[in-house]
Amino acid sequence: MINWNTQDAHLIISCASASQFPETTQKEIVMVGKSNVGKSSLINAFTNRKRLAYVGQRPGKTRLINFYHINDELLLTDVPGYGFANRSKEEQIQYGVLMDSYFQQRHPAMMLILIDVRRGVGKDDIMMLDFARYNGIEHAIVLTKTDKLSRNKIANERRAVNKEYPDVKVLEFSSLNHDTREPIIEYMRSVL
Repeated sequence: MINWNTQDAHLIISCASASQFPETTQKEIVMVGKSNVGKSSLINAFTNRKRLAYVGQRPGKTRLINFYHINDELLLTDVPGYGFANRSKEEQIQYGVLMDSYFQQRHPAMMLILIDVRRGVGKDDIMMLDFARYNGIEHAIVLTKTDKLSRNKIANERRAVNKEYPDVKVLEFSSLNHDTREPIIEYMRSVL
């Protein structure tokens, strides 16, 4: 069982290529989502650290795959956000190669697909859901930035996602409300 209370949490490495991926026997959870969706904020909330993962004000800041060590039990992996249009063609190709290498070489136990509750499920999110399903990766949707909408609007968006993906666990997260991290951690514990 993963212990989130007494963290030995730190960044292991930021990788620009597959040759840098760390060797591990730990279970790995990969977090995917559009640029600026809140992956770094979720890592910081999980670990009760304000600055373990860099939280950028502008999208597209994460350009490497970041591996975080949690208590000798788990790796949290933060991959670059998808759908960021201001990257050059060369950067987009490099991103694609890096992501292909990651999924060919790594076997994450779980994928958290983060979706900004204000934006809804996009085509890249659908592609990741299909990818996880096809490859047998446990996965859940995490609706982020829930502090930006009313409870009624969040409930409507959650219903829409549940209707479209009835077999996928849907969770909520706000970086301003750390109580929202507990259901996500409990779900990960139940799966891992």
